[in-house]
Amino acid sequence: MKETKKTGIGWLGVWITSGVILMLLLIYLGFALFYSTHFLPGTVINGVTASGDTVKDVEWTITQEIEKYEIKINARQGKTEVLAGVDIGVMPIFDGSLERELQKQNCLAWPTAYFHESEIEVETMVDFSEAKLKRQVNELEIMDKDKMQKPKDARVSDYSKENMYTIIPEEQGTKVKKKKFLKALKRAIVKLEDSLSLEKEDCYVKPKVTAKSKKLKRLVKNMNHYARAKITYLFGKEQEVLDGDEISQWITVDEQQQVSVSGEQIAAYVNRLADNWDTAGKSRKFKTSYGKKVEIDGGEYGWKIDREKETQALTELVEAGKVVAREPEYEKTANSPGKKDYGDTYVEVNLTAQHLIYYKDGELVVESDFVSGNEAKGWSTPTGTFALYYKERNRTLRGQGYASPVSFWMPFNGGVGFHDAKWRGSFGGDYYKWRGSHGCINLPYSAAKTLYDNIDGGCAVLVYTLPGTEGKKPKI
Repeated sequence: MKETKKTGIGWLGVWITSGVILMLLLIYLGFALFYSTHFLPGTVINGVTASGDTVKDVEWTITQEIEKYEIKINARQGKTEVLAGVDIGVMPIFDGSLERELQKQNCLAWPTAYFHESEIEVETMVDFSEAKLKRQVNELEIMDKDKMQKPKDARVSDYSKENMYTIIPEEQGTKVKKKKFLKALKRAIVKLEDSLSLEKEDCYVKPKVTAKSKKLKRLVKNMNHYARAKITYLFGKEQEVLDGDEISQWITVDEQQQVSVSGEQIAAYVNRLADNWDTAGKSRKFKTSYGKKVEIDGGEYGWKIDREKETQALTELVEAGKVVAREPEYEKTANSPGKKDYGDTYVEVNLTAQHLIYYKDGELVVESDFVSGNEAKGWSTPTGTFALYYKERNRTLRGQGYASPVSFWMPFNGGVGFHDAKWRGSFGGDYYKWRGSHGCINLPYSAAKTLYDNIDGGCAVLVYTLPGTEGKKPKI
């Protein structure tokens, strides 16, 4: 009897257990059937929770999200603009991707889905109105042509003494490449991206030349090579400096970016240099031994730059980028640099006073009356500043109708010169007016000898007239 009781209780347990199992199986299969048409728990599609949703539910949710869609356009200078999806007619196009994703899931594994999240990305098909998009793009502030800033190429700076020539970096500007921008924007909208960077998408017109350009760097280097030159011209205690401030104006760059220095500009500078510093042939103010100043015109004495040679020399120096101090090439030289080119050694000839004074190194050597050219016959001695050519002993001076032997001959202006005149008994006064020479300065023998013994070729001779000094002696 005990065994029969145990058997009855066992069958009841079996039936109860079987019932529970069957019920659980039905529940399991019911949910499995449910999830055969619905997405499993924890499913996220394109960032939207789709747990327990049908394909239609997900499509509806995506449609609602697309209706709220907008894309932010990030531009340069911190500007942003927003395009709303409704303004360009954005709408979804479902191509069966959701159905395929649903079919991929294992509906029988629904219990495990509660313990992990499944993220699914599907390429949502989107359509929009291209006409509306173009209209909206045209209305964007960043597409206003009047406000767009064109890019600027990197370029060579103006010359400055501190930095010479440098590279001015390029400026990117804000000019948009419209076709490329539209292409990138369409691509972003199709992907429902929430932002678009014009910078990252390379939608701006770029400068053609950047600061990294090797060609530009080479150009600056070559220009600085010339601008670096510095020539200090020496004129005794005075000087004139030629440097990049002036040379930079001579530099030219051709279409192939070959750098050169204008030969015409160099020649023009040498001409200005000569005009400023040459003294030969120019009038000069001279303080006489009579205490008064005179302006002496005429004569070829003085400094005279050889313009052709100096132009060549300067061209070579600038092209080599040299820094030097030098005297220019001279065609003619004088005793002393600067404007007072006759220095402290010169012969002063006052035709009005008929008196001569010779200073050597600032010291009086000789002074004497003389007889100059015959005024009545038109042989007056020319005024001006001259240089003594040479000196010669025992010369016979010849001309039309005369031959005059002299002991001391010192010419300074063509056939005009100093010499002794033993045939004369008197000097000075007004003899020159009607009994003067053929133009030479006739001196007493002793004065001529002293002058001859102490003077050298190249000595300055200043010949002038000074009204009011007739018959007067200098204030020495």
